Amino acid sequence: MEKLKSYLTLIILMFISVNLSAQIKQDFFIEALGASTTFGIHYDSRFSENTNWGGRIGLAYTNSKSDDFFDDNPQKTTGITIPVAVNYLIGKNKHFAEVGTGISFGWYKCTYRTQRFEMERDVNANFVFLDLGYRYQPTKGLLIRAGVNPSFALDLYKDSHKEHGAQRAAVIYPYIGIGYSF
Repeated sequence: MEKLKSYLTLIILMFISVNLSAQIKQDFFIEALGASTTFGIHYDSRFSENTNWGGRIGLAYTNSKSDDFFDDNPQKTTGITIPVAVNYLIGKNKHFAEVGTGISFGWYKCTYRTQRFEMERDVNANFVFLDLGYRYQPTKGLLIRAGVNPSFALDLYKDSHKEHGAQRAAVIYPYIGIGYSF
C-alpha cells in the first residue's frame, strides 16, 4: 500500500509539473458526486496545445450512509479517493461534449453498528468510471461540467475472515463541477 501511495504521489507531481511549464489549456475545478463520490478538487489539462485529448487527477472525500457501498453493508463509509482519468472533448469554441474513462483509488473507513457495539474497518477499493457529459470551457475563465458517471468495482478487498466485494457495479452517479480555466 505504501508503494502505491508513493507511485501515485510521483505521478501527480510529474503530471502537474510538466503541464505547468507548457502553454496548454489547464483547469482546476471542484466536483460534487461523480468520480469524487461526494466532493473533490481536480486538476485537468490537455496533453498538448493542439489536441482535445487530456487528463485529470483529483483528491476527493467520500461520505456515504448508504448500506450498499460495500457488500458487507456498513452503516457509514468515509474515505479519501484519488480519481485519475483521460478524456476527450468534442466540440469547439466554449461548448464541448466530454467523454472520458479513469480509475479511482480509494482508502475507506467502514463503520458497522449492532445493538451493542460499533466497529470500524479500513478498506481499500478501486473503481473504474466513465465521464459522459457537457463542458463549458472558454480559453480562460469560468469552467462548468455536468453529466453522468457510470462506475463499477475493479477489485475485491479481503479481511482475515472472508472476502467482500465493493458494490458499485452498474451504479450511475450524476456529477457537476465548477472551476477556472487558465
